[in-house]
Amino acid sequence: MNLFVGPFDMFVRRILRGRMRRIMRGYRNLKKSGRLGSISAIQRELTTCNLNIDERFFSPRFFAAGLDSAELIIRQYLLVRICGVNLNRALLLAAGKSNGKVVFPMPYQWIKVVEKNGFEVNRLASKVMWAGYVSAAYFYGLFTISKVLVNSGGAQGHKFSAKPYVYFHALVPSNIPRLSSDGVSYDILSWYLQWQGKQPNIEAIHHTARNADRKSIGDIDLVVQTGPLPMLSSLREFVSYLGWALKALSSAAFDALRARWWHAFILNQAALAAQARIVPSDYIAREYLFHNSGWIYRPLWTYEVERIGSVVSFYFYSANCEGFKLSEESTPLSYGYAAMNWPRYLVWDEGQKNFVRRAVGVDARVEVVGSIWFSDGAVELPRLPPRTVAVLDVQPVRASFSQTIASDFAYYTPRIANQFLQDILDGLSHIDCRMAHKRKREIGRMSHPHYRLALKRLERSMNYIAIDPSLSATSLIQKCDAVISMPFTSTALLGREAGKPSIYYDPFGELQKDDPAAHGVLVVQGRYELACWLDSSLASE
Repeated sequence: MNLFVGPFDMFVRRILRGRMRRIMRGYRNLKKSGRLGSISAIQRELTTCNLNIDERFFSPRFFAAGLDSAELIIRQYLLVRICGVNLNRALLLAAGKSNGKVVFPMPYQWIKVVEKNGFEVNRLASKVMWAGYVSAAYFYGLFTISKVLVNSGGAQGHKFSAKPYVYFHALVPSNIPRLSSDGVSYDILSWYLQWQGKQPNIEAIHHTARNADRKSIGDIDLVVQTGPLPMLSSLREFVSYLGWALKALSSAAFDALRARWWHAFILNQAALAAQARIVPSDYIAREYLFHNSGWIYRPLWTYEVERIGSVVSFYFYSANCEGFKLSEESTPLSYGYAAMNWPRYLVWDEGQKNFVRRAVGVDARVEVVGSIWFSDGAVELPRLPPRTVAVLDVQPVRASFSQTIASDFAYYTPRIANQFLQDILDGLSHIDCRMAHKRKREIGRMSHPHYRLALKRLERSMNYIAIDPSLSATSLIQKCDAVISMPFTSTALLGREAGKPSIYYDPFGELQKDDPAAHGVLVVQGRYELACWLDSSLASE
């Protein structure tokens, strides 16, 4: 027990525990009444719900190159800032109490969508909260403007490196090439440099991974850049930006008082777009690359860099982005995908290309580039014995987190994950093969306790080998004889690409074998089918 926890801390913890219990009660209530799918329905409807703002009220001062897409930009930013899990919690809280009402900051158009789907909304409280949220967004915009000015003031006289470069957004140290004994690293920068479609004649890659050790790859400089855009480096640029900022601050405040909230709401993004307009075009990257952890919102400043000739690309480091097919009807799109409008999409295969075009339209520019590496750990892969199979799953998380996702079909549960691993270990042990198990990522105590207990039991088997989750799946697959993946993770596609026998294993037969999310990989169901596949693929002659 922590003796330094005071009465106030204990009070806050009791409040949070009570809130979580009510959220979980709301989940059970909705599931019992058959209404759990209403939360996913709300998320999908908000994705495509036009905000009905008269286009005359969108100011070029804020949107500039993105003016033609202003409503979509605002909708995307709303989905990122206040939708998703945040809205789910508010809906579950309301469902956790008899005659509970939703209290959540959201514009009037969203209130109507929530009410249409069977939830009662406390309109007054929600409108007050929304006004407070817009006010906070305005001051966040003021903070962003001040940060640009202060940082640029310190950059006066410092010339930005004009080497031709590309910029990778939202990377961490594991996305930077690691130093390994064989010199091979399966990370996104290494993938890009070996890709035939990369920008020609670049001399540097800028990225956001502050603590990365590597400073170069061959003759390509690796440069840490704190933000996506270079600072203002001359007095003329500084004065021009300051003039824009003063006008934007005053007009955003005046518009907010007239209930035109969108300029205050987007002010911090408009501040970056103004920076992109003002810095010299020679300082802008040849290409800006974004990954699919942030698939919904295309930053406002990207319209500016695209206008002056930069390429803006969105790449999928994973093929696991589709929902499960639950009926003969087409699978509903997950939240946010239908709102995407990236200029270029880099995808793994034709199946993912079809998914993107189903989400955003047949005119989308989609390029099939094969599997895309993303991250690789700093540790070395252990030496594996002969006849080893790579087994890759998705660890289930605690109910307190998984229930806030409010999925109407929960597949990644302890029941399925534990059976997945046990069936495979039993099958491999029977034919004298080893199981190299790699979890998707390290999530600590957020993983479900039943799953952690199952792992401890598996570790007692001589045929079980635990692989560090930070290592790339590609490096493991290269050293194994076959691949078994949990549906419908990308690793099955990596195994197929590497020429290894590769399947999805569904222990209870809950999925449809013709699900498009399988990308043509065989779906094996139940212990008998698994044993037959193992015998045909791995058993000794």
